[in-house]
Amino acid sequence: MRPLSHRTLTHAASLALLMLLASPSIASSGDRDPTYIQCTSTCLTESCTTPTPLPLSLRLTLWTCPQNCAYTCMHAVTTTLLTTTGRIHQFHGKWPFTRVLGIQEPASVIFSLLNLYFHQKGFKRLRRHIPRSHPTRVLSLLHSGSACIGWFWSAVFHTRDVAVTEKLDYFSAVGSITIGTVLAWHRIFGLHGRPRYNSHLVVAGFAAFYVCHVTYLSLWPFDYAYNMAAGVVVGALGNVGWLVWGVAVWRRRPYAGKIVGMVVGLLAAMALELLDFAPLWGVLDAHSLWHAATVPLVGVYYGFLVEDARWEPA
Repeated sequence: MRPLSHRTLTHAASLALLMLLASPSIASSGDRDPTYIQCTSTCLTESCTTPTPLPLSLRLTLWTCPQNCAYTCMHAVTTTLLTTTGRIHQFHGKWPFTRVLGIQEPASVIFSLLNLYFHQKGFKRLRRHIPRSHPTRVLSLLHSGSACIGWFWSAVFHTRDVAVTEKLDYFSAVGSITIGTVLAWHRIFGLHGRPRYNSHLVVAGFAAFYVCHVTYLSLWPFDYAYNMAAGVVVGALGNVGWLVWGVAVWRRRPYAGKIVGMVVGLLAAMALELLDFAPLWGVLDAHSLWHAATVPLVGVYYGFLVEDARWEPA
């Protein structure tokens, strides 16, 4: 058998690397297109076998040559398919976003940073207005801090979608949701006014869930469906609780309308995720709109927490 040339081996290795970089994304109609496959193959051979530095913005955002080939060919094929079929196809499970200075999903990054900014303002508001002796102060600040961490990693993940940033985004989001539900239960069921072990049991139960959740998704292949279901269920335990509580005490506590409005608004915002359309102007998709819709809800939530603390003095 004739031995493979160095050029062929390099080409094959580059293709294998591109496949690894695409995992665990599922195959989509775009990346199955023969033109896309040929384009990436040619690009890998011509651009990645010799060391040609990428632009500074791409190097700062940790793009590699194979990843840049995939991006370039994705948009070349998208342009061709739009003229021939009138459709925009997904590639490796994602829509073809237009990157800006190496940022993969600019709109989601902007809206994540806006959420982070307003949560930081909310954190300072809680510190200023909730007394140190108040029973909800620690959990309220902990939830606010976890939300800041979650939105920070959301911005990082949408800047560059790689395995590490993906997990940090998902884990911090579920962590913030879990702490928010603990806070909701603590307030709704008045655990601070009951034997202390009741509060400890609730905290321990949710903490155990979170540890098991992160362990399972870290040590075994990442289960996206389970991660989504877990976040929705834990979030519902808190949001439905707030909704029922708010409706029940509305007449006695007029400010309870804020938490009802926040939950209803959050559910409406989440419905945007069901749309799943190709990004408008290459940047604005359903997921980024969901991030945008949560921005005005942040102030409503913190306003409720402050007024509730005033209503229930320490």
